[in-house]
Order: sequence, then structure tokens, then C-alpha cells
Amino acid sequence: MTVDDVIRGYLKLRDKKEAIMQKAKEEAAAVEEKMNKLEVWLREQADTQGVTSFKTASGTAFVTTTDFANVADWDAIINYVKTNDAYDMLERRVSKSAVRARLTETGEIPPGVNYGTKIGVNVRRPATKAE
Repeated sequence: MTVDDVIRGYLKLRDKKEAIMQKAKEEAAAVEEKMNKLEVWLREQADTQGVTSFKTASGTAFVTTTDFANVADWDAIINYVKTNDAYDMLERRVSKSAVRARLTETGEIPPGVNYGTKIGVNVRRPATKAE
């Protein structure tokens, strides 16, 4: 077995995995679409009947409310956080690129931070040549 054989085999397996994942994604999307239609129907029935849940022999369905928040304008939210001392609105994590930059500059990892490097192997196809 040569390195070329292993790379060829790896790429062949990766292609097979991608094909399987794509097919599964397409099948799951079709199922998800049908499930969404059934969910809409159940929500409409709940609204019509003035209830928030259904309990049947087959199972229970209930209306849920889920909050979400995502940032549309980072400058605006950072300004708001600073102005209103609202640091509780931010998640607690550090930027790995900022930690890496500090390590490069000072040779030290900031206190309270675990930093490391993982080494792996990536496999790419050869570049296709233009004819």
C-alpha cells in the first residue's frame, strides 16, 4: 500500500459519505416538510378549539413558545451593553483567535484560559488543470 493508494481510498470514501449524507438530507427535508404541514394543522386546530394541547391514544401534542435572540447589528448591541452596563446580555467565552494573538505577542496564555492545538490530517483533491 502506498500513500497515493491511501489518499485515493480516503477520497473515495469521503465521496461515498457525502453522497449518503446528501441523499439522507434530501429525504429528511421531504419528511420535515410533511411534519411542518401537520404541525400547522395542529396549531390551527388548537386555536380553533381554544386549547393548548391534545392528548390522544396515539400521543400528545401541545403548543410551545420558544424565544430566540440573534444579533443583527453588533455595533449597536455593543454600544447598548456598554451604555447600560448590560454585560449580562453577552455569553461567556473567549475568542480563540484573540487568545492565539496574545500568546504570539506575549508568549503567555491569559490567566483562566485553557488553550491548546489539535493536529489532524486533511485530504484534498488535486487541483483540476484548465485545458
